[in-house]
Amino acid sequence: MRAYEFLNEDRSPPSKPITLRVLHQMKLAQKRREASERERMVLMPLMYGDADRHREQLELERLELEMMQLQADINATNAETAVKSSMVIHKNAKSGINATEKSQQKLTKLAKSGIGRSLKL
Repeated sequence: MRAYEFLNEDRSPPSKPITLRVLHQMKLAQKRREASERERMVLMPLMYGDADRHREQLELERLELEMMQLQADINATNAETAVKSSMVIHKNAKSGINATEKSQQKLTKLAKSGIGRSLKL
């Protein structure tokens, strides 16, 4: 080879100029690649995944949901029981107060009647 052939080979051909149109096309191509990669990543676990493990996970989630529902039922029952017991305690306390007032009234009445008899003598 001659010297001028070496000198011309070192020079790289001019690259394509980057324009707005080329940038836009590159951006659209990147979006298409990302969309196809997302679709592929959605299918990968289905194609190569362990179906038994997935079923077990679903069963575990269902059991956890049932446990949460049962806990909610228990909490509702406890709240209802607490309300009923507080109503019963209130009713018993009120009847105790009424009984105390009645006995006090009887004692007062007996005392007044006893004083009245001693004064009449």
